[in-house]
Amino acid sequence: MTDFKNLCMNCMSDLGGQDVCPVCGHRKGEPQRLGALPFGTVLQNRYAVGSVKHSNGEGSLYIGLDTVLNTPVELHEFFPASLCKRGSDGKAVQVLKGSETAYRECREKFLSYFRGIAHMRELSPIVQIYDIFEENNAAYTISEWQESITLRYFVERSGGSLGWNLARQLFMPVLSALCTLHAHFIGHFGISPDTLLIMKDGKMKLGGFSIPAIRQMDTALPPSLVPGCAALEQYVAGYELSEPTDIYGFAASLFFALTGQLPPEALKRRTDARLFIPNAVMRSLPPYVISSLANALQVSPEKRTGTFEQLRTELSAAPAVTAAIEASQKFHKLSEPSVQDSSRRKHKKEVPGFVWVLSSCLITIVVLTAVGAVWINRNAWYQTHNITAQAAASQASSLLSNSSLPDSSLSAGQMTVPNLVGKNYADLTAKSSSQPAEDQNYQILLSSQQFSDTVPEGQIISQDPKPGGKMAKGTAIVVVVSQGAAVRTLPKIAGKTLSGASNAVAASGFVPSESEEYSGTVAEGKVIGYQDVKEGDQMAYGSKVIIVVSKGVSPFASSASSSKSKVSG
Repeated sequence: MTDFKNLCMNCMSDLGGQDVCPVCGHRKGEPQRLGALPFGTVLQNRYAVGSVKHSNGEGSLYIGLDTVLNTPVELHEFFPASLCKRGSDGKAVQVLKGSETAYRECREKFLSYFRGIAHMRELSPIVQIYDIFEENNAAYTISEWQESITLRYFVERSGGSLGWNLARQLFMPVLSALCTLHAHFIGHFGISPDTLLIMKDGKMKLGGFSIPAIRQMDTALPPSLVPGCAALEQYVAGYELSEPTDIYGFAASLFFALTGQLPPEALKRRTDARLFIPNAVMRSLPPYVISSLANALQVSPEKRTGTFEQLRTELSAAPAVTAAIEASQKFHKLSEPSVQDSSRRKHKKEVPGFVWVLSSCLITIVVLTAVGAVWINRNAWYQTHNITAQAAASQASSLLSNSSLPDSSLSAGQMTVPNLVGKNYADLTAKSSSQPAEDQNYQILLSSQQFSDTVPEGQIISQDPKPGGKMAKGTAIVVVVSQGAAVRTLPKIAGKTLSGASNAVAASGFVPSESEEYSGTVAEGKVIGYQDVKEGDQMAYGSKVIIVVSKGVSPFASSASSSKSKVSG
C-alpha cells in the first residue's frame, strides 16, 4: 500500500520528503475542498482520493491513485449537494429529507449513463472509463488520468486563435467519435473549450461527461451551462436535448478556436443572431467552413444542422489540407481525417505513397509543434512569453491552403452577382447544402437579422455584394434576414402538452417557461393557459411568457377554484 504521507494529493507524485511538490508546486498540508471526500480516502480497497479538480451540480471530479497499478486515475463521484450532504464520518452520503426519490432517480441515471459511455472503449477521442461502482450510498466512475490542458487555454496561449488546418486536425477525430456516440443514443450536451482537452501527444479528447439533468434548466439539479456553447433548447422548457444540441456546442467550440471568441449566449441570439468574425479571420477561412458554422450555429434547433454525419460532410467538402496538393496531382479527397472509417482506406491505393507520407508528416509536425510549445509554457508555471504555435500554424496554412483565387485569375472565375433579396434564407441554404461543393458557385453567409414590418420573417432584406455586380465564383454573399415584426401575438396553447405549447410559443418569437397549478377542468399534464397574459395579446419579440400546466384535481376544492381564476387561456 502506498504511503500517502509522501504522496502529493494534487498530482499523485512522490514528494521526496519535501513540503512543496517538485512536480506541480502543491504545498503539503493544504486542505481538501469543503464537503469533498477527505484526502487519502480509499474506495473499493483500491482507489485513493486526492484533490478535487472540478465540481458541478452532479458531483465532483478528483485525481486519485489506483493503488494496485500504482497509477493516477480520474475519480468521478456522484454527489449532488442540492440533494444530499456528508455523513459524520466525512465519507458516507446522507440524502436530504424530501429528496429521496430525486436522489435515487438521478443516481440511477448516473450509473446508466456512464455504463453506456464505458462500452465505447474503441473511441480514442473520448476519456475512457474502466470501472463503475457504488459505495457510501454514492456512485463512482474511474477513468484514465492523462495530463492535459483545456482547448480554451491552448487557444489563448497560441496567439488567440488557430488556423483552419490545425483546428481541423484537432476537431475532426472528435466529430467522428460524436457520430458514434449519438448512433448509440449517448449525448454529451456540455461540449465547450473547457471539456475539450489537448493531450501531450497533440491530439484532442472530449471529457467532462455529466448526466443530462445538469445540462438543462428546470431539472432536479442545478444546471451547468457554458454561455455561448449551450444551445437555446437547454434554456427553454419543453425541449428534448438531442444531436443538434451537441452540434451547437461543438460548432461553438470550433468557432472559438478559429476566432478566439465564443458566439453570444443563445438566448441573446434570439433577437440578434449575428456571428461576428474578424475580417482577417474571415479571409483566412475556406467559404465552406464559414457556411458549415453558420448552419451548425442556427439558434432554432429545427433549422440547425441535424446530424454530425451531415456536419462532417460539410466540413470535409474541400479539405484545405489537401487543396494545394490537389492543384498539381489528381487524387480522391479525404472526407474525414479519422482512420476509424476503414471503408475509405481503399482510396489511398490510388494516391502516390509519398504524397500521403509527406502530407501526414507535415500536419503532424504542425500540431505537435503547437501543442509542445503550449505544454512547455504550461510546465514553466505559465510564465508570460511568446510561443511559435501560431506561426507554425500560419505557415502551414499559407503553404497548403488554396481557398482563394489570386487577383490575376479573377477574370476567368467571375460571375454575375445573383439577386437574393426577397428570397427565403432557409430555403436557399437548404438547397445549397444539398448540392456537391463543386457545383456551388457561391456561399451564403448570414450577417444579421433585423425586425421588419414589411418583409416576412425568414426573407432576405439586403445583400452584399449588390445584385448585378461581379464576384469571384466560390466566394460568399453576405445577407441580412428579416425577423418579422418586432411585436408578436401570443398563440393559442390551451389543451396542448408542455412540449407542444413551448414549440408554439418559441416559434412565435417568445421565450417560454413553465409553472404548475391544480385544475378541476384541465387534465393533468395539459396546458391551462398563460400566467398573467392571454392568447391574442401582443408582446415584444423575445419576451418571456409563463405556460401554466395542470397538476390535475387539487386535493382541496378551494385550491382548484383558486388556480382556475389565476389564468386565462
